[in-house]
Amino acid sequence: MKEYNYFIDTNVFLRTLLRDEETKFKDCFNFLSGIKKKKLRAFTSNLVLAEINWTLLKFYKFPKSKVIKGLYSILNLKHLKFFDKFNPSLAMQIYKSYPVKFIDALIASDPRIQNKNIIVVSYDKDFGKLKVIRKEPRDIIKKH
Repeated sequence: MKEYNYFIDTNVFLRTLLRDEETKFKDCFNFLSGIKKKKLRAFTSNLVLAEINWTLLKFYKFPKSKVIKGLYSILNLKHLKFFDKFNPSLAMQIYKSYPVKFIDALIASDPRIQNKNIIVVSYDKDFGKLKVIRKEPRDIIKKH
């Protein structure tokens, strides 16, 4: 059976930090626990951290101290790796061609995501427009 690599999008972390939807919180928590226990191989990026920071500060009006605590919880997640190998030229082509957010175009521009060697873990259905593989946390934890 093939071992998959996963790229974690912003909304997965937000569901655990906000705990605003209990079912999604549990699914995301269990998914992140799988990474911590080394059952899943997962990545995210500094870009995702920046989006989490902005969302918590500006949209949810969290105090900076609480945002910092949340960001540290992600940085300290055992076995979570960070990479930022996006292709800005390809991201611009994607962004121009599809009705998606620029950050999603950047994520989709990573060659490993383009080549379907890494699955994007996200609730954002826009990734389906970008010809990459997207799964929700519950789809992955069912298999493990």
